Amino acid sequence: MTRKRWALVGAAIAALVALVALLVVVVGRMRHGPPEVIPDMVPPAWAQFRTSLGHTEHVGKANIVCKDCHDYERDGFKDPGVAPCARCHAKEAARSHTGNDTTKTSCLTCHVFAPAVEAPRCIACHAEVEGHSAAIKTHSTTQCTTCHSPHGEPAIIPNDCASCHKERAPAHAEHAGSRGCADCHQPHTPAAAALQVCTTCHKPHMGLSAANRTDCVGCHKPHEFVDGGALASLSPPSHASGTSAHAICTSCHTSSAPTSPGSSCTTCHSKIEVTHDGKTACTTCHDPHKGDPPASASACTSCHTSVASTDKGAHAGGVACTSCHKPHAFDPPGSKLALCSSCHAKEASAVSSNVGHVDCTTCHGPVAHKPTAAPACASCHAKEAASAPKGHQVCTGCHEPHSGKELPQAACASCHADKAGGPHDAVKGGCLTCHRAHGPEGIATPPACVTCHKAAELPALHTVPAHAACASCHSSHGPPRSDRATCTGSCHADRKDHEPQATACSGCHVFRR
Repeated sequence: MTRKRWALVGAAIAALVALVALLVVVVGRMRHGPPEVIPDMVPPAWAQFRTSLGHTEHVGKANIVCKDCHDYERDGFKDPGVAPCARCHAKEAARSHTGNDTTKTSCLTCHVFAPAVEAPRCIACHAEVEGHSAAIKTHSTTQCTTCHSPHGEPAIIPNDCASCHKERAPAHAEHAGSRGCADCHQPHTPAAAALQVCTTCHKPHMGLSAANRTDCVGCHKPHEFVDGGALASLSPPSHASGTSAHAICTSCHTSSAPTSPGSSCTTCHSKIEVTHDGKTACTTCHDPHKGDPPASASACTSCHTSVASTDKGAHAGGVACTSCHKPHAFDPPGSKLALCSSCHAKEASAVSSNVGHVDCTTCHGPVAHKPTAAPACASCHAKEAASAPKGHQVCTGCHEPHSGKELPQAACASCHADKAGGPHDAVKGGCLTCHRAHGPEGIATPPACVTCHKAAELPALHTVPAHAACASCHSSHGPPRSDRATCTGSCHADRKDHEPQATACSGCHVFRR
């Protein structure tokens, strides 16, 4: 191919590239309008903000331009607030989640636009009481949007309970106006609370006493109610094969109090004595109709919901209730040290030599379920804290917190390395001869030099009265200074040109024996 033909091919390619670029610009203007010109005022951190959840959705996916939310020509790129949200999301803004009287929320409370910030979970606010709404415990780990629509109408559309719960009660819900599970259960209350609503529909009958009227599950299985009376819906005694007495209803139940058989347990289990919060009935924790009773004991937190949400959440986020409270002997040991040492043996051994730290509750609070962080040492050691010099205020820098003993690395030189090896390094008693780590005992301020260095005993030129001020030539942690600058700088200024080749005056003017 000739050079002329190559030139024609190159020109054609260039023209084609220019045409494609023009088409890209035209299509861009048709879709989004003219390209946005971002002024020089864009903050350096703009790239980080583009990675946030809100900006990714608006800028990265919806191609929203900056000026739709930011009036940067007037205000720069400062936070525009929630005003821009309503321009596009009017429907959602009309049904916004406004919080309560003391804590207001806005669009930006849930929809985050800051970099490296995750969208908050509903339970972050609703784990505690919010206005007229109780604290959410039950279903607190379920995705709230399963039943709630923050911007929807209606805002609550309960999900089918059966999608998570295998329990069914079809016969119990076969009545006019039934709401299914909601007839007995509220979505955020413990399941056991449903026992209190039985008499709402089932009026007391058969002569039951007032104390027994809410114990319907003594005879009825909650999700298997059928026509034909209590005996027709009794749970089968699944543990009857191992214990013949449990196979006969009248071994535990009497006609006078059919729903309160708890006192009958001691007839066979006489060696077990239980006193638990004033309740002695075994059925408080054991369901006699579901397998072997010891294996089917109810979770402690099914009653003690104020302590924790699970039986391993009451202390340190993983310690089971039975680690401290033994079945049938619920009270923990009277000695807090004996109780704590079962897990904290190292700390318990350390405090045994420190009388003031023996009682764990002194520093960690009286409630083992929610131990508090150790208080400042100054709450007990006020004199030591008040007299500690700068750099010594953090007691645990030198002391082990439980035994109070000095740590191996607490030697002065571990922090004051520049003071080691000085003229006083070999002094008997070390640093404490002149200093103290803190009061009230010890030397508060370094003593005068003449305390150890008697003026009458100093050799040679030390006896000259003009040399009486030690600090003129000496420092506590450095060698003496006898260089020309020191001697002629402030005292012997008239000798600046004397023996100019000599760097140290002490070569001729001796201060030693």
